[in-house]
Amino acid sequence: MATRGGFRPEGSDGSDHWHRESIAWQYKISSINKGRLRLALFLHIQIGLLMFGRLLPGLASAFGFTVVSLRRLDLPHPRPWEYAWLISLVAAVIGWRSTPHNNIFLLKQFILGVVVFGISPIVFGFFDLRNDIILYLQERKYTYEMFSFPAVLLWSAFLLIALQLHAFSLYFSYVLLRAWRPRVIEKAKHK
Repeated sequence: MATRGGFRPEGSDGSDHWHRESIAWQYKISSINKGRLRLALFLHIQIGLLMFGRLLPGLASAFGFTVVSLRRLDLPHPRPWEYAWLISLVAAVIGWRSTPHNNIFLLKQFILGVVVFGISPIVFGFFDLRNDIILYLQERKYTYEMFSFPAVLLWSAFLLIALQLHAFSLYFSYVLLRAWRPRVIEKAKHK
């Protein structure tokens, strides 16, 4: 192989690179979208930890613990969709584990988990908050307050961010499934 400023084959000025080997499309797509999916999953886990912190007073009281410092936060009672959404963290971990070895089975489980425990609670959350959102938008009235902000605004912001993260991660997962499938089909043909 020629080095910079070194030997070059006779009759070639280096502009004939188009005929050389290149990386197959599925490997390029896989590499790019694995990084994107991991970023989306990392952000999913981060907002999941925030949600866990928000639900910690409710979880502690549900298991019979009384923590005085958690009571001082004076957070509204957790809503059912918040608990259901928290389970989507398990799906995020499954999605993360699917990427190193291109595991299609785990990626499909991640997609199912995001739809069931991620998007469904978000839709229910919007349905649950619809009256509070309308009341706040029309009259600037709200029922609960969290960290000196109307709770309906914080819940709505969380739901919108989580919905976007889930949509992006589902898209990246779909692209990865398409990129990983030809490889599996190739392996099956060679057996």
